[in-house]
Amino acid sequence: MQTVLGVSAVCLIAACVAGCGGDARVELSAADSIESLAGALKLALQEYHDDLTLGDDLRESAAIAAFVTRIQTADDDPAEQERHVADFTAALARVRQDRRVEWARFTATEDNIDTLREVTSGLRRLAVESLTLRDEARRYIHALIDRQRASRRTGTERQIPPPD
Repeated sequence: MQTVLGVSAVCLIAACVAGCGGDARVELSAADSIESLAGALKLALQEYHDDLTLGDDLRESAAIAAFVTRIQTADDDPAEQERHVADFTAALARVRQDRRVEWARFTATEDNIDTLREVTSGLRRLAVESLTLRDEARRYIHALIDRQRASRRTGTERQIPPPD
């Protein structure tokens, strides 16, 4: 899961930075794609977590049931009962360890998804800034052209200062 997340993020970011930068539409599309990817990953991660939690609960229940059955059939043999207790303790320890490992992976992947969403936010801000600069340049050029046209109509073709 983390490998897919990492490769996807690197590819999208590389595309935006290397060859597609500067165009607000591309940046907004990349942000939408990353947001969609992050949403799908979040859903898959939650389903994976729920499945593992259910599996761990079933394993834990099976270990408890096996322990109870073993104790009931131990015929008051203290050595055998101690062995069953040790087996039970080891089984529960494995379930707990698996839960800790899964939780660490879950939180790490959630952090990666949050990072993707931060990248998305940054791309959107970059796109808005790009639009803002493009709009300012467009207004400047339009004002320059309008002044040039106005000077031609009045017959004065002198050097026109740039607009304020």
